[in-house]
Amino acid sequence: MITGSRPDDGTALTGLLLLRGPVPDVSAWLRRGVVPTTVVPLEGWTAVVPEGRSFAEPPYADGNVMLAGRPVPRKLGPALGFWVIDGRAIITVQTKGRGGIRYVVWEPERGIVSPPGLTVAGPVTLQRVAGGGNRAELVEILRELYVQPDRLLAAVVSVLELPGAKMLIDPGRVPDLPDAVSVLPAPKEVGYFNDAVKDAVALRQELEA
Repeated sequence: MITGSRPDDGTALTGLLLLRGPVPDVSAWLRRGVVPTTVVPLEGWTAVVPEGRSFAEPPYADGNVMLAGRPVPRKLGPALGFWVIDGRAIITVQTKGRGGIRYVVWEPERGIVSPPGLTVAGPVTLQRVAGGGNRAELVEILRELYVQPDRLLAAVVSVLELPGAKMLIDPGRVPDLPDAVSVLPAPKEVGYFNDAVKDAVALRQELEA
């Protein structure tokens, strides 16, 4: 049963997470998180699109950041995420192994960058997880410098022969797609998360005192 209410601050997000797990299992996983989402079954994949800000308190309110950085259970993977965050196009890759989340980070007028602390994913990894696509075309797209981040991500999704490219261009229509389901976080899970954050802050303040 889906419970809770959706934070409504008018925030529009551009994000798409593709997982191999079935809709019921993906939905159960999302209810244990803090981000309201729309889940859509696609050919061979389950698509997850964030509906807006997360239910967590600041500084964890960005739905894209919270969903992009959340580890996907092995039984639901592999997974590919496509996000516009702070004007950057970010691709996240999670395999069924224990390598954690790997990233492709693209900035307008700079192209691919390597932020410190992030494990980088290359075109070969993207292709392998996607299960198809043209590597030369993928490399060419990622070398673009003057394109909107959402358009770049949609082009990557298309060249990897993945479904869901239109969801990145027009996320507002995703809830109206056939078989789309809105999934809200369970209130108790949001409470657990916010309590854990408060405890961590209190501990840090105590140690710094």
